[in-house]
Amino acid sequence: MQDSLFKLVPESSTETLDEIYQELLEKGKRLFPERFFIFGTGDRRAEVVVVGESPGPPDADSEKPFMGPVGELLTKILASIGIRRDDAYLTNVVKFISTGDELTPDILNFFTPYLHREIAAIHPKVIIALGNTPTKALLNTKKPISQVRGEFRDYFDMKLMPTFNPAYLLRDPSKKREVWEDMKKVRDFLAEKKN
Repeated sequence: MQDSLFKLVPESSTETLDEIYQELLEKGKRLFPERFFIFGTGDRRAEVVVVGESPGPPDADSEKPFMGPVGELLTKILASIGIRRDDAYLTNVVKFISTGDELTPDILNFFTPYLHREIAAIHPKVIIALGNTPTKALLNTKKPISQVRGEFRDYFDMKLMPTFNPAYLLRDPSKKREVWEDMKKVRDFLAEKKN
């Protein structure tokens, strides 16, 4: 199964985000007719793509991911390494509002190939995977985020940094130090690429 997912991602994509989202919406509305879809936002040529699990209730009004307290914290995290929110591309694995416990394998299997295509269309230098769901979806690992965070992983010819989700940091602020250490590695990698 995973092989087929990765075959969907060309090294350099000619698809646009609009084409990917249109297809996802058409198929998604048939499978999940009661759901409201929220797609990614930001710079479509960003050097950094941030991937979360799914939109939350605060995202519904603006129809943008990472709003409310979680979004405010993410904005601060990005700013701490010199990245403006608008200069990154923010998206989620699952494109409708959900809670983690309702994300079945069927739901994740539907959305994950679209996430791979979305990232290929943007082709950033770095992907920041926030928490278990995006890390497992992108790296095809069963290891929890606590075991894989903090070290760059190869994702095709891009780098992926798994770290804790800001929603988790709001529940357990003691993990902020670890996220800061992860973000410094992202900052240093991007600075190195500019030289």
